[in-house]
Amino acid sequence: MNNHFKLAVNTSIYDGYDLETIFCSIKKCGFNYFELAYNQGYVGNLNQDLFSKENADRINSLKSKYGLSTFSLGCTMDLSTDNLGDIFSPRIRFAHLIGAKYINVCTTKRENKVKLIDNLKLLTALLQENDCVLCLENAGDYNFSAFTELDDGLEILDKLDSKLYAINFDPGNMFTYDSNLNVTEQSLKSLKYCQHFHIKDVVIEDNKFKFVPIGDGVIDYREVIKILKDNNICCSLEIPLRIYRELDSTPKRYPNKVDLNLIEETLIKSAKYINNII
Repeated sequence: MNNHFKLAVNTSIYDGYDLETIFCSIKKCGFNYFELAYNQGYVGNLNQDLFSKENADRINSLKSKYGLSTFSLGCTMDLSTDNLGDIFSPRIRFAHLIGAKYINVCTTKRENKVKLIDNLKLLTALLQENDCVLCLENAGDYNFSAFTELDDGLEILDKLDSKLYAINFDPGNMFTYDSNLNVTEQSLKSLKYCQHFHIKDVVIEDNKFKFVPIGDGVIDYREVIKILKDNNICCSLEIPLRIYRELDSTPKRYPNKVDLNLIEETLIKSAKYINNII
């Protein structure tokens, strides 16, 4: 991968594999960065122990072993939940411990937007203390309808009035939420507000939204990737092969993990597509 383009592998593609296997494979595929996918409902075995100092120490040991780094952490959950501060604080501290500046999160349902904003304000001091930025991600399914179009995200950011919050735009999410939206136009407009970006591609097949190698789906990334590179915006390949979404955007997870060879072929093919652009 081009040294001037910071591209990580989101570990959701490896759902079901142990960390040693994941980190070894990421390095084997030619990447230097990873984004841990600790996202509620989208990966298996998610629990609070993942955000412990002990797990951070393990992550850092494996980072050193395989010559990898990280700048982002995926922590999607319902941000309007009660006692969010108690639940989310360990995630922020964990991000700092492993060297992840950007914490990527989806939001909540539209009807809970006021509670969402109040909860986010409570995280400001802890984000500042740990030198982290909370990056709000647009919805991929109806559970996070508070942020579906770019203007929704900007409305939330405006109420936070802080440099500790930004956008993590995901074109693939937008397409699965509402395939009638102009995903390319929204993506390009979002870049002014992004500190992180998810590169995800998708097709409609067998009456489902399925995730595919970048360049094999419906999203035209050519102009977007050039601007990401020119503006040094950190991004990750988020290709969650183990999940699909129904046409109403409902997320579903296949019972078995994806073959490792297919995962690696998908990552290498995606990297080649991006390198040909940059």
